[in-house]
Amino acid sequence: MKRRHLLGAATASAGLAVLSSSVRAQAFPDRPIRFVVPYAPGGATDTSARLAAEFLSGKLGQQVLVDNKPGGGTIIGTEIVAKAKPDGHTILLAPGTIATNSSFGLKLPYDPARDLAPVVGFVDMPLLLAANKEAPFKTVAELIAYARQQAAPLSYASPGNASIPHLWGEQFKAETGIKLEHIGYKGSADALKDVLGGHVMLFSDTLLPTGLAVKDGRLRGLVVAADRRVPMLPDVPTVREAGLPANLESGVFFGVMVSGGTPEPIVARLNAAFNEAIADPFTNKKLVDLGFTLVGGSAAAYGQRIAAETEKWRKVIRDSNITPP
Repeated sequence: MKRRHLLGAATASAGLAVLSSSVRAQAFPDRPIRFVVPYAPGGATDTSARLAAEFLSGKLGQQVLVDNKPGGGTIIGTEIVAKAKPDGHTILLAPGTIATNSSFGLKLPYDPARDLAPVVGFVDMPLLLAANKEAPFKTVAELIAYARQQAAPLSYASPGNASIPHLWGEQFKAETGIKLEHIGYKGSADALKDVLGGHVMLFSDTLLPTGLAVKDGRLRGLVVAADRRVPMLPDVPTVREAGLPANLESGVFFGVMVSGGTPEPIVARLNAAFNEAIADPFTNKKLVDLGFTLVGGSAAAYGQRIAAETEKWRKVIRDSNITPP
């Protein structure tokens, strides 16, 4: 009798917990949502979050307020969400560093697997390999042939050591077997200046801002690391069109995460709202015009993407002996 009583109490308790979670989800959101962006205001990434926030504010019936928290290589803003109350009212525009920080094995003030939960893949910013317009090659094939004839390695710039464009540059080097020497800068602006000036021949960067320099003819676009051509640079070939292996398709990826332990019905509601924002014609066009590739999908798919990117870059880091940021 006592055992049956305990089992019955446990079942009732579990049922109440599920009911409580369902009630909270139905009431969600009951106040404004804080959308933490771990970057400074301005720029395409911040704008993408503000476009989504505008759509979600109308969809969810509560204001979604962008809160910029830059610093620490995106760790400061990420920690805020990791340590927030798990009720869906604090969400994160999660950057690609959610994977690369783990790939490097960095000691973080939170456990990404325990303290954060995936909501949805949001947007990707494809990577671009560009060259000084006076470079003695116009295609990837010509670059590879030229590099193999040189005694010294060719230099390539990236917006920073251990950034995804840097990791991709090392992956490109390994896949093609050519000699390249990395020069890391503190941001795209300084790197772009030196590539335009001819001090560095190649630049591995995101589509923005470097794609604009290709678009206006100041740089030569060699390849976009995407599975299809991008509207901004319709004449620049994709990885496969350039004769490169498909595993070089890559970009800086952004998703949405909440605090670990957030009830699944709340995660599901946020997931549905973001997917609607991505599908909305106005929001979709604005994001594409900024150079983004739209993602969307399930929370599980985004979680799998994080795991795959973490393993992919861990291998590149190990094989190329790249030091942490």
